[in-house]
Amino acid sequence: MLIELKRCNSIGNIEGILFLTSMIAGKRKISKSEIRNRCALENGIIVNCPGAIAFLQYLGYVEVTDSEVIPNDEMTTFTTEDIDSINVLVKRCMEELVEEGIFDRDTIGFDTEKGCLSIKRCAFPLTHAAIRNFLIMAGALEREEHGEICLTDYYESDFTAQLRLRKKRFTIEKLMQKQEEQSKRGLEAEEFVLGLERSRLPGKAFKIKRISDIDVSAGYDIVSYIDSDSEVYDRLIEVKCYIGRPHFYWSENEVDVAKIKGNKYILCLVDYMKMSEYGYEPEYITDPYSVIFDDKSWMINTASYKVQKI
Repeated sequence: MLIELKRCNSIGNIEGILFLTSMIAGKRKISKSEIRNRCALENGIIVNCPGAIAFLQYLGYVEVTDSEVIPNDEMTTFTTEDIDSINVLVKRCMEELVEEGIFDRDTIGFDTEKGCLSIKRCAFPLTHAAIRNFLIMAGALEREEHGEICLTDYYESDFTAQLRLRKKRFTIEKLMQKQEEQSKRGLEAEEFVLGLERSRLPGKAFKIKRISDIDVSAGYDIVSYIDSDSEVYDRLIEVKCYIGRPHFYWSENEVDVAKIKGNKYILCLVDYMKMSEYGYEPEYITDPYSVIFDDKSWMINTASYKVQKI
C-alpha cells in the first residue's frame, strides 16, 4: 500500500475523498474499475484512485485485491458525504502515524513564538508524503517556513493524547523486547560479516573469529587479517547493524579503542534489510575515528551526559 502512496503526492481533493468514501461505504465489495469510472464521471472532484485506495487501506478501512476493494465494518462511518468524515480520517491518520513512531523526539517540538506544535518536514518519509499533504489539505497541518509544519489548534489535543498513549504503552517490557530484537539483528549481522571475512581469506578462515561474546570490553566484534600475509590480527572489525538510513550508536569504549587502533580498526555498517540480497556488500570504514569526526557527511549527536555532584 505504501508503494502506491509513494507514487503520488496527492490522493485527491476534499470533495473527491468524501465522494470515494461514501461510494465504498456500505458495500460488501466494489471493483476498482467501477471506482475509477464513477470518479471520472463525477463533476467537481479530484481523486487519485490508486493512491486514495491505498490511503484507506493504510488506515485499515479496506482490504485490497488485484481487482477489488473490500470495505470493513468501520466504513459504515462514511455512509454520507459528510465533512465530519474528514475529521474521522484525520484522527485515524494521527493514530497510525503516532503508532508507527513517525514522530520521535527529534522531529517534533513546541514553537514558543508561534504557540503551536511544530513538526519537521523530514518527519514524513517519502512514502508518507501523500498522507502529509492530505493532513495539510484537511487543515490539520499548516506549512511554515524553513521546511517545518505546525499542527493546528483544533487537532492538538487529539494528537498529544495519541503521543501520550503510545508513550504509556511503551513499557519496560517493550523496551526489553526491542533490545532483544536489536541484539538478535546485531548477532545476525556479526555472523554475516564473519562469513564474508572467512570467504575473503579462506586460508586463514579457521583463525578469523567473532569475539563479542568472549570479550565484551574489546571494543570490536571480529578479529581478522588484512591479507593472507598478516601474521597477527591486524583487522579489528566492529559491526553496526541498521535499518533505513545508515546510523549507529558508538560507545565511549569503542571510540577510545578506535582512536588507539587507528588503521587496524574497521567499522562495518550492515543494512539489515539487504543482508539476504545476493552480492550485497556492507560499508567498511577504516580508521573510523579519524574519518567520522573529520567527515562532514556524518552528524554526531551526544545522546546523554552523566552529571554528578562533587
